[in-house]
Amino acid sequence: MNGQRQTVTGALFVDCGQQLKNGTWVRPPRAKYECLICRTTEGPVIGATAVTAFVQTIRSKHHHNQQGAHAA
Repeated sequence: MNGQRQTVTGALFVDCGQQLKNGTWVRPPRAKYECLICRTTEGPVIGATAVTAFVQTIRSKHHHNQQGAHAA
């Protein structure tokens, strides 16, 4: 680390699912994002394509809801 304090502001949960060798999904991939600043949840999204897009964009698309924020 560079000596600067790091703060966790959100948590991204990804379940890669389970797929059989023939391509059939036993449990499809899913993901959700929890913002620790405004205490909201985005998702869950389900399906390989949806999860890929969600993971790539959630940090830039999530806007903090200041009304939901709680003082530390």
